[in-house]
Amino acid sequence: MRSIGKSLLFALCAGLTACGAAPATENTDAGLLYSCATETRAKPYVPGLEVDSVSGAFKAALVSSVPGPPIKGSNAWTVTITDAAGAPQDDLTVTASPYMPDHRHPTTVRAVVTPAHDGTGTYTVDPVYLYMPGYWEVTLTLQPASTTAPKDTVVFPICIAG
Repeated sequence: MRSIGKSLLFALCAGLTACGAAPATENTDAGLLYSCATETRAKPYVPGLEVDSVSGAFKAALVSSVPGPPIKGSNAWTVTITDAAGAPQDDLTVTASPYMPDHRHPTTVRAVVTPAHDGTGTYTVDPVYLYMPGYWEVTLTLQPASTTAPKDTVVFPICIAG
């Protein structure tokens, strides 16, 4: 009976060790862990990458990313926001929320959005911390100065190579 108990304990420990082992990784694109070449949801980064807001009332352009294209780790973004007619929007309260939908988690560092207040609708988002490779959605929530105006969002769908 004692040897059966030891055998069961050994089997249980061996099974737990296997469960705790590192998962197999996909080696694609010259050894990278994640291939952006096959990601269909992301838009390829180009300076000036433009997306419409959910309501269509605003447009946001990712003027630049430092480094560019965005990388795993800290990035600093410059975005411009206009209304649908193209007029710069300087009076918005903007928050940024990077999120990885496949893993269902946000980033671990809060992005700070700083308006330029120079009449160009320019905002700096820093850091945009994307700490792992894969598909990310960086959502900017736009709150007009008028408290009666509804919030709106723009989403930048990007891929970070592994």
